[in-house]
Amino acid sequence: MRIALLIYGRLNKCNKHYDNIMDSIGKEHNVDIFLSSDNSPETQLQEFIELYKPISYNNDKVEHDTNLEKYEKHAYVIIDNMIRHFINKKRVFALLELYVKNESITYDIIISLRIDLVFRNSFNLTSVQPYTIYIPSGNDCTGINDQVAYGSMDVMKKYMNIYEYIIELLERKTTIVHPESLTLANIRFHKINVIRVNLSHVIKR
Repeated sequence: MRIALLIYGRLNKCNKHYDNIMDSIGKEHNVDIFLSSDNSPETQLQEFIELYKPISYNNDKVEHDTNLEKYEKHAYVIIDNMIRHFINKKRVFALLELYVKNESITYDIIISLRIDLVFRNSFNLTSVQPYTIYIPSGNDCTGINDQVAYGSMDVMKKYMNIYEYIIELLERKTTIVHPESLTLANIRFHKINVIRVNLSHVIKR
C-alpha cells in the first residue's frame, strides 16, 4: 500500500518518536513523507531530514493577518497558535499536491498527524471509502480529534485546507473559534462521513 504521511507543526520530538510512528503505520507499507513546520530550529530540521527523509518540506515562518477577534472564542484558545496549526496543514498538503501532479503518483491513503504523538497501538489500514475520513476515538474537546486523520486524496484535501473555510464557518455560526470545533464544522460543511477508529495515542511534547 502506498501512503503519503503529512507531518505538521513542531519538530522537537522527531528523533524520539520516529520508530513509534513508523511502527504504528507499519513498515510493510511504502510511505512518502511531507512536512510543514513553522520556522523550527535548524538543528531540529536537519535531524528530521536525516531520519524521516521527506519527499518535500517547508520550514518557512508562517505569516498571516487573519483576525478572528469579533467571533465567539473558546476561553483557552490562543488564536495565533490555532491559525498557524491550520496553515501548516494547508502548506503540507500543497507540497503533496505538487508532488502528485509532477510525478503522476497515486496514493492509497493520506495520513495527517503531529509529530509529538506517541501511539499505543497500530493503524489498521485497509482500503478507504469515498467521502469518508478516519479519525481516532477520543480527544474531541467538544469538537473532534484534530491530531490524527486519514482518508483518500479528495477527502484529505478538504480536511487539510480548513484554513480556507474558517471565516465562512464562523459567519454561518456553525462553530466558535476553537480548533476541534472548527475541524468538526469543516467536516460537516463538506458532508464527509466520519469513521472513528481504535487508535490510542497521547501527546508527549
